[in-house]
Amino acid sequence: MYSNPIILPLDAWGKIYVLQDEKGNTIGTGTREICEVLLCMITKPALGTTVSGEPHVKIPQRLNVRAAITI
Repeated sequence: MYSNPIILPLDAWGKIYVLQDEKGNTIGTGTREICEVLLCMITKPALGTTVSGEPHVKIPQRLNVRAAITI
């Protein structure tokens, strides 16, 4: 459906937004700021090592994120 995840308004007043993946599946809902944070979480790769130098456990690119605001 889309080439990248997208943030769309859910109401006419622009107070609630939805973050959708490339296939149109809802990843999360909330304010615009919440959706932007979720978008950053799913699109930016995790760091490879911790401050102590030990390797991170690889986490999946897309997390099962729950809605911030239930509809």
